[in-house]
Amino acid sequence: MQVKQLAALGAGVIGSGWVARALAHGLDVTAWDPAPGAEAQLRANVANAWPALTHVGLAEGASPERLRVVATVEECVAEADFIQESAPEREDLKLSLHERVSRAAKPDAIIASSTSGLLPSDFYARAVNPERCVVGHPFNPVYLLPLVEVLGGEKTSGEGSIRR
Repeated sequence: MQVKQLAALGAGVIGSGWVARALAHGLDVTAWDPAPGAEAQLRANVANAWPALTHVGLAEGASPERLRVVATVEECVAEADFIQESAPEREDLKLSLHERVSRAAKPDAIIASSTSGLLPSDFYARAVNPERCVVGHPFNPVYLLPLVEVLGGEKTSGEGSIRR
């Protein structure tokens, strides 16, 4: 599978780091965050990260202009190859969010969650395809450090591979 479009759910520090990193790698990014002022803050965070990303090297086609902020979870994930959720660390929120995400996502999309303390089998319990769901928890700053903890749940498939 080749990832061309990333969906980012949550645009705080971690979410905006994922967005900046994906844009620097030349991906198209859709983002969603229900917080007031989230889009302006996301764009400011990407702009703040961009000089460092430029210094370390940008992929062909890399541009902050490839970011599109949308109004719904469903619109955000509809065309994504890889979905990165960075919502607050609340199991009830993640359970509800991942149920919605898995129903709206393409059948082969990988769904990852930035969580540091919750179990993926718990918050992916109502996911349509839990075999494609993982934890993808980054080191910070996300846009610079290429280290990500990847952890599957009880139903996560070990098959397949992902290329940027």
